[in-house]
This record gives sequence, structure tokens and C-alpha cells, in this order.
Amino acid sequence: MSACGSCYSVRQVVGPRVDAPRSNREAEELDRKRRLLTAAHVAPLHEYVQGLRLERGGDRVPDFDPTEAGINAPILLLLEAPGGKATRERGGSGFVSPDNDDGSAENMWKLLGEAGIDRARDVVTWNIVPWYIGSDHKIRRAEPRDLDEARPYVEELLGLLPDLRVVVLIGRRAAQGWRHLHITGPQTVEVPHPSPQNLNTRRGSRGRLLEGLRRALRLASV
Repeated sequence: MSACGSCYSVRQVVGPRVDAPRSNREAEELDRKRRLLTAAHVAPLHEYVQGLRLERGGDRVPDFDPTEAGINAPILLLLEAPGGKATRERGGSGFVSPDNDDGSAENMWKLLGEAGIDRARDVVTWNIVPWYIGSDHKIRRAEPRDLDEARPYVEELLGLLPDLRVVVLIGRRAAQGWRHLHITGPQTVEVPHPSPQNLNTRRGSRGRLLEGLRRALRLASV
């Protein structure tokens, strides 16, 4: 087998699926990802999650997607808080991932590909508030007290990402949350939220999101 062929084979085992979105609805894919949680590039992040679960409770805290770049990522994709499709407590995948089975994740999956972003090399995806907030019925908006409680965990995460260059703040609420934290250091890029409602009803949102992702990639490459 050629060297290139060998790399491709390894990539299919470790990297994210590139054939179709919503792959986290498949039990086999979730099993593959769980087996990868001890891989070197994601093990420190999994340990971080385990600590969060001890403090915040079991399945309220999803895992990082181990098919992404993990601690090697130059770009952090940061949302506000995990939704039901990410948390196992709510019947979700248990991962913060563009591979989740919902419209926002599917839009993000497609736009990352259009932007030329290699998820296995370029990004890690997470939330400012890393635990589920809300009721049994729906997630709620992050309040100042949630953000204040999350601050040390955000700072700890940034310390686990030595190659981080850019934080992409996904959606207005994530951007507001980041400003509330007053964290300095990495460059930031603000983009619209990829929800179907937002992209379908607000003219130009999709284009701004795509251009923001491309800008983040350029900044991370400088």
C-alpha cells in the first residue's frame, strides 16, 4: 500500500465521517467515537469532561468529538451551551459535534466543508457553558450566573489547547457570553448561528457564517 493510501486508511478510522451529515444517529459511529476518547489528541479533554461530570452531574456534560483535532486544534468553535441532541441525558449523542442529528449541526457540517476546514486537523467544538441548562422540556438561555460559574472551566479549556489561534463564536448568545467573561488572548470571529430558522429567515446569514469560517481558517494559518 502506498504511503498516501495508508494515511487515507488511518484518517477513515480516526477522522470524522465526510460522506454525509448526521452520522451521530448511527450506533456504530457513536461506538467508534467512544473508543477514540482515550486517543492522545483527545484524552486530556476527556479527563477535563470527567472532572466536570463529577461536579455537574453525569450525562449533563457531553464529550468532545474525538474525530476532531482535540488539543491540537488551532480553531475553537464555541457555542453557548449543549442542547438535547448533544447530551445523553436528553437522549442525544453524548458529543458536542457537527455530526449530531439536528438541523443546526447539519448546516454546520456542510458549511465547514464549504469553507475548506479539515475538522480532524483544524477545529475542536465546545460550549461556553459546558453543561446542559434548562428543564426536562427545553434548554434555556444562559444567564449571567451560568456564565460566571462556567468562567474557570473556559479558562481551563484554553490552557489545554496550546496551538489555539482563533475562537469562532457561533451565534449572538455565544458572542455575548464570551464578552461577559472578559477573556483575552486568542483572536475571535463572530458568526451567525447555523439553525435552520436563522439561515432560512435572515437574509445573508449563511454567507456571513461561511465567510467567518473562511476568515478563521486564514487567521489560524498566519
